[in-house]
Amino acid sequence: MIFFRKAILIIHGFTGNLYDNEYLMNYLEFDHNYDVFARTLPGHNKDRFSHAKFDDWLKFVDNEIQELINNGYRTIYVVGHSMGGILACYVAGKYPQIKKLVLVNAAFDYINLKQNTNDIKKKDLEKYSHLWEKALRTSPFMLLEFRKLVKESQSYLSKVKCDTLILRSMNDEIIPFEVGDMIYNKINTNNKWITNIKDASHVVLSGNRKEVASGYIKDFLKGGLRWNKNKKEEI
Repeated sequence: MIFFRKAILIIHGFTGNLYDNEYLMNYLEFDHNYDVFARTLPGHNKDRFSHAKFDDWLKFVDNEIQELINNGYRTIYVVGHSMGGILACYVAGKYPQIKKLVLVNAAFDYINLKQNTNDIKKKDLEKYSHLWEKALRTSPFMLLEFRKLVKESQSYLSKVKCDTLILRSMNDEIIPFEVGDMIYNKINTNNKWITNIKDASHVVLSGNRKEVASGYIKDFLKGGLRWNKNKKEEI
């Protein structure tokens, strides 16, 4: 019966798509205790990112959760990457059916000048190529809507009361490292953990550390003795 099944909703980031989280989706689907769901956010088509307001993104994930509840799921886990982390917090603070939350490089702030400066000094700019490509295909309107969402996002954190795992890449070229601490301090639950991922960039779930990150997320979602044994400050 679906009543006893657990649903996982995975939300991609700004100018992202389902490919960014494809490895994690497939990895979790191998565990037959979970039904895994993911959708492309409004305005995120493959040709050009445009024609969506931040309210559209909030309504979209809200409708996704409502649909899962209407289909009989009483235990829902939500994983959000980058901007998807903001959207995940929004619904986690609203629906008691959401029992666990995973935030991966959540974009409650952006532009990591410290990391950018280090990369420029090292002439390590290859990691930015995908960002430049997406920027050329993103309308100024969408960028403005993303900024509006980030500005609104601070109010979502204090409403989150479910178990929460915060993951942050140590070489994130977009999100400042300190954002993870801010999230940890403002989120309103005693059951919260923050873990750093070594040698990982912003798109960790499709990068060279995707296997490690995905396995760690699964340990958290399964909980119990395995999580108590394997949880770490750094992976």
